Amino acid sequence: MNKSPVNVPPILFLLVTAFLFATGISLVFPVLPFIVAKYVPQVSQQAAMIGLLGASYAFCSFFSSPVLGALSDAYGRRPVVILSLLGSAIGYVIFGIGGSLGVLFLGRIIDGLCSGGMGALFGYLADTTPEEQRGKVFGQIGAAVGAGFIIGPAIGGLASHLSLSAPMFLAAGVALLNVLWGAFVLPESLPASRRATTFDLSNLNPLKQLSGALSYPVVRRLVTVSVLFGLAFSLMGLLALLARDTLGWGAGQVSTVYIVVGVSDIVAQGLLLPFLLRAFKERGVAVLGLSLGVFGMVGMALLTHFPLTALLYVSVLAFAIGEGIFNAAQGALISIAAPAEAQGQVQGGAQAFGSLAQVVGPLGGGQLYSRLGPGATYGTAAALVLVALGVLLGQRPPPVRNSEGQAQEVA
Repeated sequence: MNKSPVNVPPILFLLVTAFLFATGISLVFPVLPFIVAKYVPQVSQQAAMIGLLGASYAFCSFFSSPVLGALSDAYGRRPVVILSLLGSAIGYVIFGIGGSLGVLFLGRIIDGLCSGGMGALFGYLADTTPEEQRGKVFGQIGAAVGAGFIIGPAIGGLASHLSLSAPMFLAAGVALLNVLWGAFVLPESLPASRRATTFDLSNLNPLKQLSGALSYPVVRRLVTVSVLFGLAFSLMGLLALLARDTLGWGAGQVSTVYIVVGVSDIVAQGLLLPFLLRAFKERGVAVLGLSLGVFGMVGMALLTHFPLTALLYVSVLAFAIGEGIFNAAQGALISIAAPAEAQGQVQGGAQAFGSLAQVVGPLGGGQLYSRLGPGATYGTAAALVLVALGVLLGQRPPPVRNSEGQAQEVA
């Protein structure tokens, strides 16, 4: 079936939604350790508690993503996206109010459950974007997320001068503004004729939705690739430890590395990606991204033997560019492989397994780092990305339909 050209106002809304989603998450980073310290005075336990808060968010997202994606297949993308933003605002307010560790966890759990609405957002993109343009649009979304992760901590740091809770209330405010904008700007993308015809209580079982998303063999293999890469990517959270232990860096120097990651993401997905897609198509770009990921992780592993500042920057730059172009191309490949009537379910399932990787990766990576050191940790990450590359190369590319409806392969 032919698709109409990208509808600019809804796409603009979705870009802003992705930007605010990343900003809302990242603007709490500067104050999170200080908020936790109010309830966990033992310094040795604070890092573990921050990790548990992050894991609770990702764990809830793992279960909610496929369900919300399936709900969007049955009832439309628009209500799921808007209600997810509203729920996130509530989660931020609860976290900002605080008062106890239990309240902090409640806020993160609510926000995690609502973050599953990103699957509906990607389903919306698949509904409104011709298949041959999806790689470019997914790249624009990725660039918006990268910009949010750069700007968020800066805004959070400024807001913290008012109070430690101010960044959370600010995040809730921008989410509510996005809800109001979406209510007036965002049309429904999924007509009734293309919606899932049956939806009952059994469809609220996240495991049923996950199994449904993985029932398509091509999607199953692509999700496997994404999970393997996601496990490696989650170890980027240990960059501060890597820089401290190999180069003797402090917090100020480490922050420059994260700036490099964010800027690289914007440049890779916002500027380089359109040219790469024209030259190599989605599958070729995904292969290139994974190859750069292997190079970057190997470089980080070698820091234990060659503690050079240049090696760290080159390695992080290679991995960040690889991550940016891979995720955009991979998102397009998954959307192309999924049938139109299951876009929400499949995109939600892919998001869910990405969240699971963000739970398992930091926990396993932290243990590996503590026991065997940075070389073994990042060497293992390089091996995971290499296996992902092998799986992708062994996958026959799914057919793509151009704007005339003619089938062609993603080379």
